[in-house]
Amino acid sequence: MQWMKSIGDSQMKILLVSDSHRFLDHLPRIVKKYKGTVDLMIHCGDSALPKNDKVMKQFDIAVRGNHDEEAYPLYVIYKNICVTHGHLYHIYDGYDELLDLCKEHHSTLCFHGHTHVPIIKKIDGITFVNPGSLMVNRGSYAYGTYAIINLFNDIQITFYRSDNDAICQDSILQEGLEQLKEFKRILKKYRGN
Repeated sequence: MQWMKSIGDSQMKILLVSDSHRFLDHLPRIVKKYKGTVDLMIHCGDSALPKNDKVMKQFDIAVRGNHDEEAYPLYVIYKNICVTHGHLYHIYDGYDELLDLCKEHHSTLCFHGHTHVPIIKKIDGITFVNPGSLMVNRGSYAYGTYAIINLFNDIQITFYRSDNDAICQDSILQEGLEQLKEFKRILKKYRGN
């Protein structure tokens, strides 16, 4: 699945992964495949691996998820990009808190994980991208995903299956939006709101 939006003059190719949860069937292979062919490798948290792990050391940016050790930062600002996991910003409830973080740091692009749902969402001029879980996503298709982000005057986001590197169908993004809507409804009901 590919998606494009104008972002200005940035030029960069990024590997974006999240929520690998020690599932080492795909992470080392994907890192090896893209090492040297992308400008930046980013892990949005929940690797559940130590910071000094040989695979994790190859990432340019890695943040702390709710299943990671404290050695990882909670978020990283790189140029106009904010990278975080999302759990501390209550991402299941919506994007309000994460939106505030991005605005505070003048970020126009935000990469996050936590939900195991691949998504692209634009709010107030900020594009949010979740690559989904490298292990397995919460969806009917039962495979994990990652993303390649191309920043060459536009932003081009392509989602790939983590099991065979095939480009994902557009339907996974729609299903992801429906999944998040349902999670939000359940949380609201559970909390009595």
